[in-house]
Amino acid sequence: MTIEPKSLLIWIWYSERKRMVNDMIQKFTISWFQREAGLFFFTMGMIAILVLAGGVFSGEGILTVYAGEQTSAITAAENAETEDGDADMSDTAAEEDENIVVVIDPGHGGENLGAEYEEYTEKEMTLIVAKAMKAELEQYEGITVYLTRTGDEDLTLEERCDYAASVNADFLFCLHFNMSEYHTLFGAETWISAFGEQYSKGYAFADIEIGLLQEMGLYSRGIKTRLNDEGEDYYGIIRHSTEQNIPCVLIEHCHLDQKNDQPFYDRQDKLEAFGRLDAEAVAKYYGLRSESLGKDFSDYQNLSVPIPSQTMKPDSTEPDVCMIELVNQNMENGEITISVSAADYDSGMLYYTYSYNGGMTFSELQRWPDKTRDTFEFTLTVPSGMVPQIIVNAYNGYDLYTASNTLSLPSMNYETELAGEADEIAEETEDAVESASDSVLAGKADNARKTEKEKNPLTMGYFLQVCLFCALLVFAMAFSMTLILRSHKRRRRRRRK
Repeated sequence: MTIEPKSLLIWIWYSERKRMVNDMIQKFTISWFQREAGLFFFTMGMIAILVLAGGVFSGEGILTVYAGEQTSAITAAENAETEDGDADMSDTAAEEDENIVVVIDPGHGGENLGAEYEEYTEKEMTLIVAKAMKAELEQYEGITVYLTRTGDEDLTLEERCDYAASVNADFLFCLHFNMSEYHTLFGAETWISAFGEQYSKGYAFADIEIGLLQEMGLYSRGIKTRLNDEGEDYYGIIRHSTEQNIPCVLIEHCHLDQKNDQPFYDRQDKLEAFGRLDAEAVAKYYGLRSESLGKDFSDYQNLSVPIPSQTMKPDSTEPDVCMIELVNQNMENGEITISVSAADYDSGMLYYTYSYNGGMTFSELQRWPDKTRDTFEFTLTVPSGMVPQIIVNAYNGYDLYTASNTLSLPSMNYETELAGEADEIAEETEDAVESASDSVLAGKADNARKTEKEKNPLTMGYFLQVCLFCALLVFAMAFSMTLILRSHKRRRRRRRK
């Protein structure tokens, strides 16, 4: 094929123009992309650095996921209406004033963990109970319910009481769980003010609460008062609420460190059952009714408690008397039946424990069979070959005890298939004591580790994650700045040309 000179010139001109246009488009596209991408990456990098700095300096970090609610006590009243499903704003103040106002205080919170035993933490348990109690109470007519905290917050006792006063509370209910020094005590108890009308109202409610806890199956440790060295209410929440003229009851639902009580709290639904029980106690105390629940306590009669003219001091003395007598000794099987007579005319009887080796070792605490009676009988088994020396310790309502007389009985030389049974029992007792001691030490060590971990949340994994994140930010910013600088250089070169 032959190309004409004219056609060749046209083709060369067209090709040159096409090349120039393509170069212009490419330069413009690269320049625009570099400039815009650089600005984008630079902006995002600065935002990420600010977010990271804010998270680090706040003490939480950007990688921390917190599932709990964080609501201050000051705004709890506003949140209460929101939780209720957008309360009707058309309600008048007069209508609100007609309602009974109660405040529920979930004990502890934040760094204040409360009692800790195994995997259980008091601050978490009290919040579950409180929310269930509030939800149940709000199904009754004529009552307004507030919580001092709805999340994992550490409030002072004064803040809790001041908040109750700010919403004109008629009653303050403080929810707790218990634990004893030697992990021996069990049961539920309530603490009330020792003074005047606060004592009268507190005792009337506590009587209902303890009765319901007993119906649940818990052992009652009673309704108690306690004073500090200045002669004031010992517990700060009660003392401060009394200063605000608000009746207050501190409820210790059960002991976390006792096998007798564990079946009552070892699942969330059981904790929620505590909340519903507490709500029923409030409903009975105020004579409330609920159409949705099908309950009507409008005719319920509270215990009549006269207002005391003097301070209702706690019992500070041991039981007045404790005596034991032999009822029967079976030499064939080692069974010994003992009659116990003990009395405390201030706080009544609570527990008893016994020893068959003269007080060297004692049994676990036993329930007093009938608190309305001072005398009862029980049977124990003594190992073969032992000379029994029976002692009984009788405990009153404040865990003070009186030791009985000692019963020295003939040797129990009955036939047994296990040779050396007494020695084995002694060894088992010693092993149990050592095991308990090791368990206590291990528990303290675990708690120490948990506390240290809470104080130092910046673990190695968290540190490495932050370092990686920072490295990526530096790279992104360097890349973005490179793109921007290149874009500026290209524009300067084009201008020179």
